[in-house]
Amino acid sequence: MNDIALIGLDWGSTNVCAFAFDENGQVQSRRHDDAGALKLGSTEQFDAALAALVGDWAKLNPDAPLIACGMVGAKSGWREARYVDTGADAATLAGGVIRVETSLGRALSIIPGMKSDEPDVMRGEETQLIGAGIGDGIVVLPGTHSKWVQMTDGRVNSFATFFTGEMNALIREQSSVGKALSTAPNLSDHASFDMGIAYARAGAASWLHDLFVLRASVVTGQKTEAEVSTILAGWLLGCEFAAALSMYPQTRGIATIASETLVPWYQSAARAFGIGCDALNADAATTNGLWKIARLTS
Repeated sequence: MNDIALIGLDWGSTNVCAFAFDENGQVQSRRHDDAGALKLGSTEQFDAALAALVGDWAKLNPDAPLIACGMVGAKSGWREARYVDTGADAATLAGGVIRVETSLGRALSIIPGMKSDEPDVMRGEETQLIGAGIGDGIVVLPGTHSKWVQMTDGRVNSFATFFTGEMNALIREQSSVGKALSTAPNLSDHASFDMGIAYARAGAASWLHDLFVLRASVVTGQKTEAEVSTILAGWLLGCEFAAALSMYPQTRGIATIASETLVPWYQSAARAFGIGCDALNADAATTNGLWKIARLTS
């Protein structure tokens, strides 16, 4: 491909996605690799991963800039792109870009993350929010660390992060509860999902006890592994929704920027809490954000 105007990367903790843009900001090609930022330990390793993924694009398009968002700009990444404050627009993010030299004959621009005074932080999501084009409302970005973001006049007014995804992994992979479960959660098991939501809505104060009850339900045979696996999923999502809606009590609906796998789970939890849930295209939000910020970098 020799008509690439921009090479953009969404470089997260575990994976990296590359996008080749034409002069109109349309994605002409995309690539994926598992060379996430947490798997790379040195400048040389980051540079080698970049060259392996987009080196041929760069060679054929010597004038195409490189830009990236995500954990590549964390302290543990290639180089830290310091956080900008909540309320930053695309121009502010572009002004906070740092540049690292690469073996591809040009620098890589890395977009900064965003921080609040609480403190709370995000990396990568700020780019998706710019790309999503939401003026006002609550946007939810599920994942390892789920974000609930209040948008006002197209800017992040406030946000809150929830440990939902990581807690799910820790419980399932490291705990005695997880050892009792060998079955993935099943959203079509509405009764079990609703039971998990009910546990969460009953109150967070008893969560340590509730977790053990889930394990005991399996070992005593009162519930199957499959049922408890889905109850656990509902409980975790219910805890997230209950806490987030207490922070944003005027919420009547949310927009999610999530993978196709996660969207149905959040839609089901939203229904259980009596709010609407619209799904935005996560890939489009990322690529639109990369293009918009890249256009503003000098």
